[in-house]
Amino acid sequence: MDTQIVLLLIPLAVIELALAIVAVVDAARRKVLRFLPRWGWIAVIVFVGIVGPVLYLTLGRGEERAESDGSDSH
Repeated sequence: MDTQIVLLLIPLAVIELALAIVAVVDAARRKVLRFLPRWGWIAVIVFVGIVGPVLYLTLGRGEERAESDGSDSH
């Protein structure tokens, strides 16, 4: 294999791995998920490559509203 190709693939693999780790940790901690149960999203993240984490981060994250601490002025 050409060394230039390897040098291009290493950063891409690191980015893909980091994105998958961020997505799995977020899915495990998030209380509300959309469209799939938690185990389904984790399977998509792990087994669908770069597309899985992107799908989860764009579609699967449920909205969590910050709890009010009474400091809001409205």
